[in-house]
Amino acid sequence: MATSVMKKENNQNDHPVIVSFVIINYNNSKLTVDCVASIHEQIHAIDYEIIVVDNFSKPEDYASLKQSMPDDVVLIRSKYNGGFGAGNMLGANFANGEFLLFLNNDVILTEDCVSPLCDYLRSHPEVGSITPIQYNGKGEQARSFAHPIGITHEIFKDRGLEKLFPKRYPDRYKILEPTRVDSVNGCFMLIPSDIFWRVGGFDTNIFLYCEEYDISRRIQRLGLCNIVYPGYRFTHLGGASTKENIVSNRKLKKELNISRFYVYRKYHNLFLSFIYRSIRFVKVIVNPRRWYLLPVMIRSEALSMSMKHKK
Repeated sequence: MATSVMKKENNQNDHPVIVSFVIINYNNSKLTVDCVASIHEQIHAIDYEIIVVDNFSKPEDYASLKQSMPDDVVLIRSKYNGGFGAGNMLGANFANGEFLLFLNNDVILTEDCVSPLCDYLRSHPEVGSITPIQYNGKGEQARSFAHPIGITHEIFKDRGLEKLFPKRYPDRYKILEPTRVDSVNGCFMLIPSDIFWRVGGFDTNIFLYCEEYDISRRIQRLGLCNIVYPGYRFTHLGGASTKENIVSNRKLKKELNISRFYVYRKYHNLFLSFIYRSIRFVKVIVNPRRWYLLPVMIRSEALSMSMKHKK
């Protein structure tokens, strides 16, 4: 991967690095600077490093980012935008920490929600990934994990699954103790480094969406679990770096469906994948406002329509 790496004075010393924060910047340096500042403000109990990967932002945004980064941040400039997974894989290759924390750049740490989770991972080797409780920019609790993609979810949706099968599908807003979930949110994923590399890291075929679901599935295939840990919180501004307009919103919804089809097919046979795609197709065909999704629905090689291939 062609990149430009700019290492400012790293904060490594005689103490081992416990956590490597990996943060992606794409055309929103202000958010990234604020995210890094919140790490410095809140994390004091452990030694850590911060790795910021710029996913080929506009030159002026990268210049602003480079100028604003503290001296202890490792700044990596990718020469193309390979997406969320590819950017994080690039950053992970420069990481030295016992744990990898993949953090969205629109996340603000409001307390030290990292050190306790590291302690939990050390004492629970059966856990492959963990996250605290997510709150939005208004101070309201948001969902911190997702139920599995698939046919059952298409039929019953989140609330239906939680009401009908509460033991299998816990309420996403009522986590009172460390709880096993299918996948934690990708905006805050803390993973032991050795486990991350054992499962092969992020699937770089995916440009955007479902990366956390995919890696969580592979963690489970190792016989490990994914945990949401209550008692600690962080703020996720959520979509703050995305311009909300009709064109971009449609592109993102197309990308979401492309990723869903790819990930579902990856873990299920051809027959189930056909059923899943058919259900999605019917839901689109009965809603004319969503007909712009039809090209994605009818092409079996939908991954080739990803924004990743339209640069």
